Amino acid sequence: MAYTPNMFKISILSRYIFQEMLVPFLVSLGVLTFVLLMARITDLTNLVINKGVGLDVVGLLLFYMLPYFFVFTVPMATLLGVLLGFVRLSSDNEVTVMKASGIDLWQMLPPVAVLAVAAWIISLVLSIWALPWGNFQFNSLLYKTAQSKTDLALKERIFMDAFPGLLIQVARIPGGGHLENVFIADKRDPAKQSTIIAKAGQLFPVVDGKLTLRLFDGSIHTVAPRLNTAQAVTFDTYDITITAPGGSGRERANKSEREMYFSELLEEMNKHPSSSPMHNSLQMELQKMFAMPLGCLVMALIGLPLGIHSRGGRSWGVAVAIIVFVVYYLLLSIAWSFGSTGIYPPIIGIWMPNLFFAFMGVSLFRRELKEKPYQWLSGLERLPGRLANRLTRLKRWTSEQ
Repeated sequence: MAYTPNMFKISILSRYIFQEMLVPFLVSLGVLTFVLLMARITDLTNLVINKGVGLDVVGLLLFYMLPYFFVFTVPMATLLGVLLGFVRLSSDNEVTVMKASGIDLWQMLPPVAVLAVAAWIISLVLSIWALPWGNFQFNSLLYKTAQSKTDLALKERIFMDAFPGLLIQVARIPGGGHLENVFIADKRDPAKQSTIIAKAGQLFPVVDGKLTLRLFDGSIHTVAPRLNTAQAVTFDTYDITITAPGGSGRERANKSEREMYFSELLEEMNKHPSSSPMHNSLQMELQKMFAMPLGCLVMALIGLPLGIHSRGGRSWGVAVAIIVFVVYYLLLSIAWSFGSTGIYPPIIGIWMPNLFFAFMGVSLFRRELKEKPYQWLSGLERLPGRLANRLTRLKRWTSEQ
């Protein structure tokens, strides 16, 4: 089939629109992923400075986090790419010129569809394979590191039950296994309960699944309920030999639902009654594998009419995208909370945000196709200007008083 001149123009136009969207998509993806990484960098820096974890381990932890970040940032980058691309075309009146040349929204849709489908495929691969793999590798590496650096299992001023039979609170953990102001509730012996208080402590590396906690300058208070007696002794040095987190094994025995692949989730679901909270949690995780990637298509559908309608520039487009995405994930969080408790079927809750925004996107597209956009969008777009004018008037009035 030979190209007609009009088909040749559409082909050039599609490539042009795709390039306009691709740049903000890639930039948004990089910036959003970097922001999420920076939000976690403080905890990872603490591992290096205070816990003595090597930079190679921290680098691997960051790498294993990337699939989790991308599952969130790819849909948002899709929205920003489409929205900012068409905001630029619209603000420079290029969309008006296209319409005057007989090019309607349907002819602008193919490059948007290509970007959205590509983002959906990437996000789907990440969600089904890369995300469970990354979660499992991250937790496994953290588990192995905690076996060799047992103070990772403790947090300052928080009661922790990471060690079997012991409830431990430490006021300060300077690093290197050193502990300050240690409080321990020892319930390993059912016949008696002991409370141990020490000014300092030292954790030694794991040997054959056991570790030694050496305490300095403290006291032991023991109560034997059956004998109705209490005993208190002081010590200069006191050693406690306890089982390390995970025992002597080098690998974690079980996976959480966030570390399971599709087939593993199905297998695990069959082990629990359909009305149980665990079954609901597994079902929600299973549905999320497919619902989150589909958000790329939904976000692109919303971004096209919003970008064409907007005349407010890139900053306005970014603000609109943030509002849309905050509402989307707020609905997703609410749906997850209620769905996991069994208030309604999980399959309904996890897909509700996509259905809501898909309906909104189709509605916006149809009205923009008829060139009858919602009036509230125009009012919302003029809102920053109105607020700026009122602030200017208020400033002038204040200066005149």
